[in-house]
Amino acid sequence: MSLNSFFASLLPKEDKFFPKFQLMSNRIVAGADLFTEFVSTTDHDKQVELYTKIKAIETECDNIVVGIYDELSASFITPFDREDVHQLCDSLDNVMDNINDAAKRILLYRPKTMTNKTMHMAEIILECAKAIDIAFGELPTMSKKPAIAMAQCSKLHDLEHEGDDVYDNFVKELFETETNALELIKIKEIMQSMESATDMANHVGKTLMIIIAKYA
Repeated sequence: MSLNSFFASLLPKEDKFFPKFQLMSNRIVAGADLFTEFVSTTDHDKQVELYTKIKAIETECDNIVVGIYDELSASFITPFDREDVHQLCDSLDNVMDNINDAAKRILLYRPKTMTNKTMHMAEIILECAKAIDIAFGELPTMSKKPAIAMAQCSKLHDLEHEGDDVYDNFVKELFETETNALELIKIKEIMQSMESATDMANHVGKTLMIIIAKYA
């Protein structure tokens, strides 16, 4: 028996970290879902209402991360390496931070137009959030049955590449068609935040794959 397997055998049957990770992934799905609704409306009052809900979820995720770190400090045995716990927390938190940041920029900048690529990117972010949530549902049994989690990690990789393509094409079209420099800066910064959310989601997948490789 490896040292990792030995320590894993000492873990309680219901690990206290897994429910917190699952709660956070659930909340990111809720935030991403609200964000797609946010992007689809041009009603400023509705955007304010939706952003308030998105910001509340972002704050909730921050609190979950603090709770995980508190458990980490108080625990002698953890489900996987402490560094990996930190990586997962940071990446998950960054996904929600970038969703919140994109919504905030739209609300503050109030761009004159939003392209259909903005909605496409929002839908990619939502798909990323759902893939993360499915993968995190597998955490308790991932070391023995990694197939589902691995499939979602691969999906996150593909979604991140799709997001890169959408962003690159968007920037190309933006510089070709937008003559107002201020509007160009506004929309580009909004899309950068959205593209960063897909990058961070893929980082979650990469960290999960490293954990699977260590403990499978």
